[in-house]
Amino acid sequence: MMVFRVRAESLDANAPPAGAFVVAKNYDEAILLLRKDINFSGYALPPVEMTACLVDADEVREALGEDAAHEKGVYAFHLIGAETPPLPSN
Repeated sequence: MMVFRVRAESLDANAPPAGAFVVAKNYDEAILLLRKDINFSGYALPPVEMTACLVDADEVREALGEDAAHEKGVYAFHLIGAETPPLPSN
């Protein structure tokens, strides 16, 4: 399992960029999950930045919550420059 830290530019020049974390098995699957995510429908893909790191399930659970530890998907979507929502607690 990999976690990708993503930063994407808005298709609307007046809107801020957005960030999120994607839990996926590889880069291609992460892009597919971003394309399916409603929050990223207004953002250019592939993203400007997509940094991958290998982590174990306990680290994912601690950082992104229980669901992310065993379920692929897009987590913690937020607008960059806006107040970042807190990560889920255990």
